[in-house]
Amino acid sequence: MMKKLTKEFLISNKVHYFILLAIITFGLFLRVYGINWDQNQHLHPDERFLTMVTLDVSLPEKISTYLDQNISPLNPYNAGYDFFVYGTMPMNLVKLLSNNISFDEFDYNNITLVGRSASVALDTLTILFVYLLATVLKNKKAGLLASGFYALAILPIQLSHFFAVDTFLVFFLTATFYLYLKFFDKFKFFYLILSSITFSAALASKITTLLFAVPIGLMTVLFLVKKDGGRKKIFLGALFFLFISYLALRFFDPRVFSYKSFLNPSINPKFIENLKELAGYSDPDTWFPPAIQWLNTKPVIYPLKNLIFWGLGPFLGLLSIFSAIFCIIILVKSGFKTIRKHNFKKIEKEYIYLFSIIAWVYFLFAYQSFQFAKALRYFYPMIPFLSVISGYTLTLVSSKFQEKRFNLFNIIFAVFMFFVLINTISFMTIYSKPHTRVTASEWIYEYIPAGSTISCEHWDDCLPLPINGKSSSIYNQVTFNLFNPDTQDKWKKVNSQLDSVDYLILSSNRLWGSISKAPTRYPVTSQFYKNLLSGNTQFKKLKEFASYPTIPLLGIPLRDDYSDETFTVYDHPKVLIYKNSQRW
Repeated sequence: MMKKLTKEFLISNKVHYFILLAIITFGLFLRVYGINWDQNQHLHPDERFLTMVTLDVSLPEKISTYLDQNISPLNPYNAGYDFFVYGTMPMNLVKLLSNNISFDEFDYNNITLVGRSASVALDTLTILFVYLLATVLKNKKAGLLASGFYALAILPIQLSHFFAVDTFLVFFLTATFYLYLKFFDKFKFFYLILSSITFSAALASKITTLLFAVPIGLMTVLFLVKKDGGRKKIFLGALFFLFISYLALRFFDPRVFSYKSFLNPSINPKFIENLKELAGYSDPDTWFPPAIQWLNTKPVIYPLKNLIFWGLGPFLGLLSIFSAIFCIIILVKSGFKTIRKHNFKKIEKEYIYLFSIIAWVYFLFAYQSFQFAKALRYFYPMIPFLSVISGYTLTLVSSKFQEKRFNLFNIIFAVFMFFVLINTISFMTIYSKPHTRVTASEWIYEYIPAGSTISCEHWDDCLPLPINGKSSSIYNQVTFNLFNPDTQDKWKKVNSQLDSVDYLILSSNRLWGSISKAPTRYPVTSQFYKNLLSGNTQFKKLKEFASYPTIPLLGIPLRDDYSDETFTVYDHPKVLIYKNSQRW
């Protein structure tokens, strides 16, 4: 009998780990597929900037040189970049990787691809840490569900295709939470050291990591109240976490500090100035063009809509909302039971872990929702934890169904996962085709005669792109500064330009999508775009290039024109080309 049970256990474990391996492998495929999605045209502005800085900095010969921010060749400030608000750790890692990979021709293109590959690798590892976190919270079944949900979530897949700091941040945050949780689970300082290192790596990727102090602090306080392992040990552990994090940050991003001495924690004034300048761009009273899209957006409603429909996909989005509410109900019930018995020592670790996760989800969503800038990627650090609570919730719900021997749950779950998979594959179709700006550029070279006067919108990528040895220099290009405040002088100049151009080219919805939402600030420009898009000007639409997520086989496009601009404008913008009918 014992032999039989042991054999069944081993078989069960093999199946379990085979499923986990299949999830991670499929998640890797989704992230690496179409990695050169812009055909070496560098159409992501943040990625362009990081690539340029990575190309211009150089590796130091000595570690002491690296740690001295005043002379370090890896410090962007020493390479001519006076404004750099990202952490330098992602850039340094890509630089190190790039220098150790042999290319026949190592250049700007290859750095971008190395950076994207690093994003792919780290977000694939995040799938694993989501599994581990959900397993510690509940069990292996919850781990498999959570990792599967995260592997299929839309926003992580999209951001894995970009060389930016977001995937680095999310990987290190997820790893930090898991390792810190393991410290309280086992009370081994090995996990505490590792969590300190990953936390500082996240901080050296993006300064918003400081927000993560909330769930870490809550977990620490709750265990101090519970007193498992002794208050002294927990208190010393928290201090040790802070100390190791500080030392590791000095190594990961020395540029943050003024002096190379580890005994002097003074923050670099230039770094502080950069952060203040960045904060100024998020002021609704400024005229910073990329921020115009968030004028008149409603807190909570705007980000929630984008997160559900585009960041997660509608099915995972609704499951996440249900799970977030379900987990609150569980915690409230547990809290009342604890208060009634007046025994905080007996509160289960599971509920402390769950409370810390839920606190992070609600806190980050509330904090970012009420900021002026509400870019979809700012909510990305929630998604691993939403996946965990979704796996946790479904595990509990399925156990209730199984108790009643009701097979309906399995049928519903299979149908649900089918639609989740369809939604994910639909999004992946944008990477199966050439980029719309590339296709539009090829069309322009073929059908618009050389010497024609064409337009370009300031703050957007001008078309045509340089392709197959051809250059936009064969055209007369006129730049429209339509993000400028609406004045008589502005429109006197714009009207003159409109009369002079043969073709009007809108490279994306970056301007018309943003300005149309702010008619109070741009009364004339928003009306101009409204008239243009409805065909009520001298410009008649000649060609449209769109690449919507498309349901496979059925060919039904999922139109995302009015999603958050950052979701479409990089990898699948709509390109519109108009011709001036009064000049033909």
